[in-house]
Amino acid sequence: MKRRKNGDKQYFTRMGTRKKVHAFVRVKPTDDFAHEMIRYGDDNKTIDIHLKKDIRRGVVNNQQTDWSFKLDGVLHDASQDLVYEKVAKDVVSQALDGYNGNLIN
Repeated sequence: MKRRKNGDKQYFTRMGTRKKVHAFVRVKPTDDFAHEMIRYGDDNKTIDIHLKKDIRRGVVNNQQTDWSFKLDGVLHDASQDLVYEKVAKDVVSQALDGYNGNLIN
């Protein structure tokens, strides 16, 4: 907080308040969705991706096959309204109040 002086009064402003970056993933299944490759955590905040090894690259290879991500939220087959409520609503509201905000698709 910054200290400001206005005549005889002193007050604090919220300038300089730090917020953390939030990360969400939205998964929209399609007809050819790879259900066997993706596992969702029970907490709806983790996602694990597993790829089968490419046998054309040989028996011994250093191909990475597993990834695990911890996020602020996993939105599996979520509606546009739910995505807005969970992800964008606060950012849009704060932007209308004059704060910076980004949403990346």
